[in-house]
Amino acid sequence: MMRLQAAAVAVLLVGCGGAGTNALDGTTTGDDAGTSAGATDAGTAGGATDGGTAIGGGTDAGTGVGAPFEPMALSAAALPASPTNFAADLPAAAALGQRLFADARMSSDGTVSCQSCHSAAQGFSDARQVSVGVLGHTGTRHAPSVVTVALTPFLFWDGRADSAWSQPLKAIEGAAEMDFSRTEVATLVLSAYRADYEAIFGPIPDLGTLPARAMPGLPAWNAMTAEQQDGVQRIFSDVGKSLEAYERKLTCADTRFDRWARGEITLTAAESAGAQQFVNGRCIACHSGQAFSDGAFHDLGLSPATGASDAGRSAGSQLLLGDAFNGAGAYSDDIVFGQTRLDTVSAETGTVGAFRTGALRGVGQRPRFGHAGQFTQLDDFLRDAYNRPRLHAGTVGTLDPKLAGVNLGNIANLIAFLRTLDCPPVAADLLP
Repeated sequence: MMRLQAAAVAVLLVGCGGAGTNALDGTTTGDDAGTSAGATDAGTAGGATDGGTAIGGGTDAGTGVGAPFEPMALSAAALPASPTNFAADLPAAAALGQRLFADARMSSDGTVSCQSCHSAAQGFSDARQVSVGVLGHTGTRHAPSVVTVALTPFLFWDGRADSAWSQPLKAIEGAAEMDFSRTEVATLVLSAYRADYEAIFGPIPDLGTLPARAMPGLPAWNAMTAEQQDGVQRIFSDVGKSLEAYERKLTCADTRFDRWARGEITLTAAESAGAQQFVNGRCIACHSGQAFSDGAFHDLGLSPATGASDAGRSAGSQLLLGDAFNGAGAYSDDIVFGQTRLDTVSAETGTVGAFRTGALRGVGQRPRFGHAGQFTQLDDFLRDAYNRPRLHAGTVGTLDPKLAGVNLGNIANLIAFLRTLDCPPVAADLLP
């Protein structure tokens, strides 16, 4: 395969970096660009092909692989590690997580499971703008896909979870989502999953008689012994670790893009032109790494889903730092790793109204775009966010100034390239 020459690579990457205010630890899959042109929370920013260096070499469209893309290739057989979860790649944990993912008993009214808002038919996201939880309660942001959680250092649009195992715990106890307390989770595990659980995590100690419903903030929680609280929280965290193990099996890998980046196939003329736009237009500044996301937080000025202002990352970071289930907490399997990641959070500034750069793997298979989910067509999202960047009604913070320099160019070609990131079908035995 022809490769970009070193000088050409330098041309392509000029201006794509930049020091960010939320630098990530060494396990992230992209650079730490802070507020970069093209940062987005679901789509991508393109740019006109301004005479920049072509991606790859040769005379046939798509016969070369640009150096910027080579490190972005991903194989399902080589996912990044999850240091704070020792069970992340245990088959037994994934099997347990698969059952839990589909279990609506893990909700206060018995009607909502993880798959209710992360449907396989919708790219493991939600066709609705905001999800509907127990008793018809609705959320305030769109439910993102789970097919890239293995590649994402911070979960939720505001990044209030720092692992794929702590993220579902917030949804399980969320009043507008599953509204199921941690003692209820422990009781369900004891009654329905005990043997499978103990085969992975070891014997469950005698917890005595647990309150029917208890979690921090409820009087019943304070009435429990310290041993009961710890035992319940360990089961609760292990449920999250099992869910992560399952979701890692769903990772969007070995796409047409990955096969191209490995030199196995060629792209069409439109896809190749779109790849060039993606680099020359500086989309890659924020949509970088194996997830096609820098994992950082940016303010695109998009309106909130509910009309109420949304502080985004500035509020989410405080929730993360105070979370008992963060990577530096007692239930982490690598506290040193977790603390290193949290240290980057403490150093963040300027994140009011900022939201996580959405991963682009599988983006063309999703029903909605943006952290608020207002858009049902990817091209509409791109035009609104990048052709007319502005602070929409209800937005807080400061618009990313680099958005002013973004020019989408040929959107059809850009989307053609993004569709090379379509996820392969999930194996039937992995469907919830």
